[in-house]
Amino acid sequence: MKQLVLNENFILKILFFLLLIISFIKINYGTLFDVDEAIFAQTSKEMLETGDWITPHYNGKPRYDKPILIYWLIATNYKIFGINEFSVRLPSALAGALLCLVLYTFLKYLKNEIQALYAVISFAFTLYYFVYSYAGVTDMVLILFITLSLFSFYLTLEKNKKFLYGAYAFSAFAFLTKGLIGILFPFVIPVIYIFFKNLLNKKNLKLTLSESFKQLKIIISVKCLLVFLLISMPWYLAETIIGGKEFIYEFFIKHHFLRYTKVIAGEKSPFYFFIPVLIIGMFPWIAFLFDGLKNFKKDSLYLFSFIWFLFIFIFFSFSETKLPNYILPSIPAICILISHGMYNLKKNFSRAPFILLSIFSLLFIILFFIIKLKAPQFFPQIELNWVNFLILIMIAFFLLSIYCIFVKRINYAVLTLLSFIFILVFTLEVLPCANKIYQGDLYRYSLYVKKNLKNNGILILYKLHKPSVLFYSGRKALYIRSPKKMHSFIKNTNTQVIVILKTKRLKTLGDLKKLNLKIIEKTKEYTLLQKD
Repeated sequence: MKQLVLNENFILKILFFLLLIISFIKINYGTLFDVDEAIFAQTSKEMLETGDWITPHYNGKPRYDKPILIYWLIATNYKIFGINEFSVRLPSALAGALLCLVLYTFLKYLKNEIQALYAVISFAFTLYYFVYSYAGVTDMVLILFITLSLFSFYLTLEKNKKFLYGAYAFSAFAFLTKGLIGILFPFVIPVIYIFFKNLLNKKNLKLTLSESFKQLKIIISVKCLLVFLLISMPWYLAETIIGGKEFIYEFFIKHHFLRYTKVIAGEKSPFYFFIPVLIIGMFPWIAFLFDGLKNFKKDSLYLFSFIWFLFIFIFFSFSETKLPNYILPSIPAICILISHGMYNLKKNFSRAPFILLSIFSLLFIILFFIIKLKAPQFFPQIELNWVNFLILIMIAFFLLSIYCIFVKRINYAVLTLLSFIFILVFTLEVLPCANKIYQGDLYRYSLYVKKNLKNNGILILYKLHKPSVLFYSGRKALYIRSPKKMHSFIKNTNTQVIVILKTKRLKTLGDLKKLNLKIIEKTKEYTLLQKD
C-alpha cells in the first residue's frame, strides 16, 4: 500500500512538472487578447517609449485604472526580452509557478508532503491556473502577494512573530499590484480569524472579545507599518502629486468604490455568479471541497482557510461588478481545503465527491454538445474537432467517478492525468481557436496599419476599444464614438485615414463614397476602411 502511494505521488510530481513546462512554453503562443492583456502590454510599451516610469499612459493619456507594479514588471521584461507576448505574460507565469512552490512549502511545513502535493495539484491542474498563468494581467501576481501576506499573518499568530514583517511587506506589494484589496484582504481576514477562533474556544462573547483584543496586538506593529509604507507609499505619493484630483478620482473612487457599487465592466450578474464560475474554474477538484470543510472548526489552518475563502466569496458576491477573476485571491484557501478533503478520503472513503464529480462531468458533456451544435452557426470558418476530444475527456471523468463510487477506491494519478489531457487540449486546440476567432481579424488589420499608414496618417477606432490594434500597429489611435463626429472629422481632414470598426456598425456611417472611404477588408465581425 505504501509503495502504491509513493508511485502515485511520483506520477503526480511528473505530471506537475510537465504542466509547468507547458505553462512556460505556451506564454509565447498566440497574439494578445483584448482588452486586458493588450492594454497592459500597450501601457507598458508607452512607459518604455516615454521614459515615464511613474505615470502609466495609454494612447498618450494617463491611465489610472491599476497601480504601477505590473507595468514595471512588463516594461522591465521588454528591456530584457524585447517587446513581445513572452515579455507581457512572463510575470503571470512566474507568479503562478512561485505560488505553487509557496503553497507546497507552506502545507508541507504545517501538515505533510502528501497533502502539500494535493494542494498544488488541485491548484495547477485547473482552468483557473491555465488561464491566469497564461494571461498578461495582474491577477496571478496579486494572488501570489496576497497569499504570501496571509500565510505570514497565520504563521505570526500560530508560530513566530517574526513572520509579521513579511505579512506587511507582501501586503504592500499587493497594494502596488491592484490597489486597496491588497490591504483589505490581508488585514481583515486575520482579524475575523482571531475572533472566530476565540469564539469557538471560549464559547462566551465577552471572553472572546477580551482575548481577541489581546491577540490583535500581535499583528499590529509600528515597525512593520513602516516597512509597508516604505514599499508602497513612494509611488502613491508621487502619483498623487503628479495626477492630483484626477488620479484620486479615477483610481480610488471610480476603480475601487464605484466599481464595487456600480457595474463598470461586463454586465450585471446575479448574486450566485461565482458558484458556476468556481465549478468551471476549479474542475474537477472542486468536488472535494465539501469533504475538506468537515473539520474546519477543529483545526486552525482549515478555519483560517475557510474564513479566507468565505470572506472573499461573500465580499465579491455583493459587488455590482462581477468578473471571474475577482474570486481568484480565494483560490489558495480553497486548494488547502480541497487537499484536506483529498487526504481524508484516502483514510475514510466517501461517495459524495464522486457523485458531485459525475454530475459536473455530465453538465460539461451537455455544454460541449451545445457548443458542437451551435458554434458552426456563428463561426463557420473555424474547425471545431476539439469539441469531440473534450466530450470524450468528460465521459472519461464521468466513468472514473462511477468506478470510484462502486469500487470505493480513489486514484488521484488517473484523475490528474485526465485533468492534464483536458488542459493540453485547451492549450493546443481551444486557445488557438479562440485567438483566431477574437483576435485574428484585428491582428491582420493592425499589421496592415503598421505597413500602410503614413507617418502623418490617422488611425481611427470607431466605437471600438481594442488596445491590441495600438500594440501591433505601433500607432496611437483616435477614438470616435459618434457618427456625427466621424462624418465631420473625415470630411475636414486631408490626411490619410484608416478606420477599424465592427461590421454591424458600418451602416451608421451611411454612404462611404461621400466620405471617400473604401473597404479594404470586411469580415463578419470587423471592417477595415481607408481614405487616401
